[in-house]
Amino acid sequence: MATYPKKNVFLSSLMFLLLIGSSYAITALDGNAICGKTLNPSFCLKFMKSNPKISSADLPAVAKITIDSAQETASKTFKKIQSIAQKTTDPKSKEAYSSCLDYYGSVVGNFDKAKKYLAAGDPVSANIMVSAAMDGPDSCIYELKNVKADPSVVKNSEYIVNVCGITLVIVNMLPSRT
Repeated sequence: MATYPKKNVFLSSLMFLLLIGSSYAITALDGNAICGKTLNPSFCLKFMKSNPKISSADLPAVAKITIDSAQETASKTFKKIQSIAQKTTDPKSKEAYSSCLDYYGSVVGNFDKAKKYLAAGDPVSANIMVSAAMDGPDSCIYELKNVKADPSVVKNSEYIVNVCGITLVIVNMLPSRT
């Protein structure tokens, strides 16, 4: 008879710990709540499902995952744009890709700053840096509309903009520790 209360206390404690531990984990409901606030909900849902780390991560970790993904793509895209700008002979295309290089110039650094602010518990500043990073690819897409653009540059730029949209929704959900 004495073991029954011990089991109840143990089970109650275990349930409490599970509730606390999972309070920030991304559930299907959270994913829908996040993605419903983005400009491209279908992209967001695919992105969230495509990374197995997201399903067990808390919101700050998911924000970092999204920033890392956008930053990696931005680095690759910047190198691709450099290569295209050096090789192209069409003056209009050269000008468009040179503008893209200017736009992308600070994108990776802005993502670095966003991660530092995120780690410091300053989601407002993280939001500002992600928004600034997002401007580069978005402006590049605009520049490339009037030339025969490399499809991978446009696709990667759109990817970055969409991932940044997810990040912005998430950081706006985070409490500030500063």
